Amino acid sequence: MGVVIYTKDASRYQTGHYLVMHRELTTPPTAPDTTFILHSDRFAEKDVLYWAPVVPYRLVVVCDKAPRLTSASENFAILDATLKVPKSDYGRAMRAVLCWADRERAHRALAPVPLPLANAFVRANVDDIEVGRLLARCRYVLHDDYTRAVIAFGVPQVRDFSYPPKSGGSIDILPDSMRKSDAHWDVIVRNDTAVTNEVRRDDPDALPKGVLKKQQERMEWL
Repeated sequence: MGVVIYTKDASRYQTGHYLVMHRELTTPPTAPDTTFILHSDRFAEKDVLYWAPVVPYRLVVVCDKAPRLTSASENFAILDATLKVPKSDYGRAMRAVLCWADRERAHRALAPVPLPLANAFVRANVDDIEVGRLLARCRYVLHDDYTRAVIAFGVPQVRDFSYPPKSGGSIDILPDSMRKSDAHWDVIVRNDTAVTNEVRRDDPDALPKGVLKKQQERMEWL
């Protein structure tokens, strides 16, 4: 069983063996290891459900706007990043990445998902220290392809999928020496001259509003 990918730009899929068609499928998309590319704005979800069990590799549908998709096709259809993809559809893609047993298909489903979002889904669904260590070794060091490979092939199949929690939305810029869990960091910075001077020296932009940026003298007991 293959996968149906909706995209605006098929150039990235024109590798290896591929066949291009327009408006309708003039050739049955049944050849193995072949990408079938169809330019059509009328390939609906019912067509996905009909053809996905027949396609052995992938069927790429080039269109300006993706059709309405439901949970019935979440195991077969992927929206490419070239389309205007709402967050919910990235959720569909990540459900496929983490829950599909076929990890090759999972790897293809991961392609349009931004890596920071993919990592957030992994943190919310995977409790495996080895996976975390592999991702830490890849991130910011190796090409993004390695991180995607770790997520696709190193993560065990997830049975109970969940969305990552929403952030609190804080816009505070914290000093390097502070953590987000430090609930009273601004009180400390405002009232401890030694800490305030350290922030003034190392990270002046993180000073709370109203705190002078000039170094202040500190009174100490003899």
